[in-house]
Amino acid sequence: MRASTVLSALISASVLTVGLAGCSASVNTTVSADKFATTVADALEEEVGTRPDVDCGDEAVAVVDEAEVHCDVNTPGYDVVYDSTSVISTDDGKDYSVAVTVDSEPKG
Repeated sequence: MRASTVLSALISASVLTVGLAGCSASVNTTVSADKFATTVADALEEEVGTRPDVDCGDEAVAVVDEAEVHCDVNTPGYDVVYDSTSVISTDDGKDYSVAVTVDSEPKG
């Protein structure tokens, strides 16, 4: 009985190893939420002439082509916060740009 338990464990481990070997992993480049917020603020400042405060949370942002990222945006000195959607454009995950759309109504 002991030999069959060991054999069972070895077979299970072999199947798991073969199964994992067949998987491919893709690693996306990420940037910190603060760095992404700076990119969003730069894009909005270039477009409207005023630099907003931007908060994209605490989680790192995966730089994936066509990915959408939501950030909070407001004008410094005001307590009104708007949602923004940034669509990432990238060829290789290293260099990227964003197209930012800000909601017309404040967050409620």
